[in-house]
Amino acid sequence: MPLEVNVYYDFRSPYAYFADHRLRRKSFIPPVPVEWRWRPVSIDILLNLQAGRDVWAPYDDPLSAPKRRHLIADVRRCAAFYGAPLRPPQPARPNSVPALCAALLLDQAGTRHDDYRHAIFEALWSGQRDIADRAVLAECLASTDARDVLADAFSTPARDALAAETRRAYEAGIFGVPSFVYEGEVYFGNDRLDMLGWRLGK
Repeated sequence: MPLEVNVYYDFRSPYAYFADHRLRRKSFIPPVPVEWRWRPVSIDILLNLQAGRDVWAPYDDPLSAPKRRHLIADVRRCAAFYGAPLRPPQPARPNSVPALCAALLLDQAGTRHDDYRHAIFEALWSGQRDIADRAVLAECLASTDARDVLADAFSTPARDALAAETRRAYEAGIFGVPSFVYEGEVYFGNDRLDMLGWRLGK
C-alpha cells in the first residue's frame, strides 16, 4: 500500500510550483510508493488567520524589502536549479482563488485533477497567463471529466468552501505552502521534500 502524504498548496506559490514540477518530472523520487494528495488552500487566508484578521481581509504584504528582494532572487535560482521554466507572472500578483476553488470542487467530486493542476501551474509560472480568466480556466479544465465546475468556481459557496478548507488546514498546523504532511508531521517548503523522503524511508 502506498504511504499517504497530504500536500497543501496555492497556485500562487512559486515553491509549490517547483514541488509540482519536481514530482511530475520525477526529479524527486521517494524511497517508497507514495500517494500524493494535493489539497488546495489560500495562502492569503492562512496569513490572515495568523494575523487574527478576517479571512477575506485585503492582502497585507508580510515581507520586508530585503526579504522580498531575497525571495525574488531565490525563486530565480530555484527555477534554474530545478530546470523549471519560469517567467514573471502576469498580473504580478495573480488572483488564484477561482483556480483553487475549481481544484477543490474537483477534489470534492472525487475527480482526479493532476493534469489540471499541472496546467494551472504552467499557465501561471511559465505562460504568463491570468489564471483568474475564465477562458484560461476552461482551457486548463479541458483535461478533466468535470468541466462544468467552471461556473461554480466563481461562486460564493465555492469561496466559502475554500475558506473553510483553509481554516481546517490552519487548525491542523498548516501555516504556509507548500506543506507536506505525513503521519501528522508537517514538512514546510519545497526544500523539505528530501527530508520527507528520508522520513518516508525509515
